[in-house]
Amino acid sequence: IIIRVILCCLHKISTLTMRSIEFITALFATSNGKNEARYSSKLDMLPMTTNTVEKVKYEALLDWLRSNNGEVSDKVFFQDSTLGGGYGAFVSEDVDEGDVIFTVPYQACVTLDDANNDPKCGKAFKELAEKAGPGANTVVMAAYLAKEYLISFEEEVKFGPYLQTLPWERGINGQEHVLFWTDDEVETSLRDTFCYNEAIDLRSEVSLASKLIGGIVGDSIRIARGEMEDTDGFKWPWQVTPSETSELPGGLDLSVRGAFVALLTRSFQDSEEAEKLVPMLDMLQHSEEANIRHSTNDDGTVEVRARRKIAAGEELLNQYRSEQDENMPYHRFFTRFGFIPGIIEPIENLLADESSILFPKIIEV
Repeated sequence: IIIRVILCCLHKISTLTMRSIEFITALFATSNGKNEARYSSKLDMLPMTTNTVEKVKYEALLDWLRSNNGEVSDKVFFQDSTLGGGYGAFVSEDVDEGDVIFTVPYQACVTLDDANNDPKCGKAFKELAEKAGPGANTVVMAAYLAKEYLISFEEEVKFGPYLQTLPWERGINGQEHVLFWTDDEVETSLRDTFCYNEAIDLRSEVSLASKLIGGIVGDSIRIARGEMEDTDGFKWPWQVTPSETSELPGGLDLSVRGAFVALLTRSFQDSEEAEKLVPMLDMLQHSEEANIRHSTNDDGTVEVRARRKIAAGEELLNQYRSEQDENMPYHRFFTRFGFIPGIIEPIENLLADESSILFPKIIEV
């Protein structure tokens, strides 16, 4: 009964956080007011430290992608993004409309197949998906990502260079996702906003998933770290004594949150609605007027082409979701992706000012 309840909750995670959410369109009103007391408390609760993934890691990603039969134009280079939040991809020469800029083969994408074929946990991942039913794939992929990231510090893993470019904690490349916030920050800063209920639900369900994931991948991490010997094989959480599962492996909780953030903010879907992460493509910044388009070939290769002529020096930009989509108002864009499109103002300032993007307003008539 307990495991069915847990799996039910996990299904809710995917239903809530991943795709096909029933969004509510909010009414926004302009507000010029400013509450100084709220400003002080919110600013204190939000330490906005931004770190950037080192450029050398993106260069390593390019080498890794090419070694996996990916093709990347020699015109592509990396530098600070024009839209903030770390590095962006640019072109050094003009690119004509329709030209291929880079390709990512299926084997270089992180997919459910990678998780299910994992030599240590693949069998358990498959059984989890079968027991949980629809929606479990997201949890399985998060578990796989978190495990591989932590093990990559001990030994070489398939997606090592790619994993090193992901934002695994708050502030990396300007990532401000609510999954990285503390409970106090959520309560203090989001309590009266449109974001609050969804943020609370998302955080609690990911916390629950983290405990279940720890029971599945924990031993693999401990073995890689030399903290235990690989003698008894895999055990399901309900097969393990409480003393063995009383603590998660060090860093796993944060890594699980980072994995869910990666899937929320970076995953793509092919024609069959299969979720996947596409290295290189997922580092491109968002723009309502994207200059690239991408498609998946019959062999699973993701092909990225110029949507229009791209001038030398331009940054390559993708559209995550349409900003005109009434199912994705700006406050929900923030909950999903960790930023508000077109807004340069730091999120703590918007919260302190009680911006109408985030707060309901009463319109006086």
